[in-house]
Amino acid sequence: MRKARDRRHMSVDIEHMRRLHQEAFEQLELMRTALQATDEAIGTMRDLLDDMTINHWNSYLDVLHMIAMHDEILAGALGKHGMTRDTDDADDLSQDTFGNRQLLELLLIALIRRHRRFYDVYGWRGNPMSDYLKESMAMEREHIAELNAMIQDIM
Repeated sequence: MRKARDRRHMSVDIEHMRRLHQEAFEQLELMRTALQATDEAIGTMRDLLDDMTINHWNSYLDVLHMIAMHDEILAGALGKHGMTRDTDDADDLSQDTFGNRQLLELLLIALIRRHRRFYDVYGWRGNPMSDYLKESMAMEREHIAELNAMIQDIM
């Protein structure tokens, strides 16, 4: 007879998670910069900047996938909002489907702040507020998933 065992929690490499969240907000900042420059550009320069924006979004989604591989709660929240990893969807993005660029920029700022918060919290060790931080981080994961879904809809 096989004995049922509880899943053991895997220890998370804090420095690795910090680096992943840092890479995530850096990709988003690069995307935001390209998006802002697009407003000033015309012609082929605008098309190139739109391509850069899409490339940074796809790179961010790759990093987000790596984060979700280590963070089951975030992976569940992303799945709930339809942000599963589909390689076919990445090719469907086109340059003229950005919708409202101001709204997209504000959503990017919010997403950057969420990843920076994770980066900071992973840097705190032995904090007496750990119960509060666990609940707060669960809420932040849900917000990251919601913001990603909204940005994906705009793009």
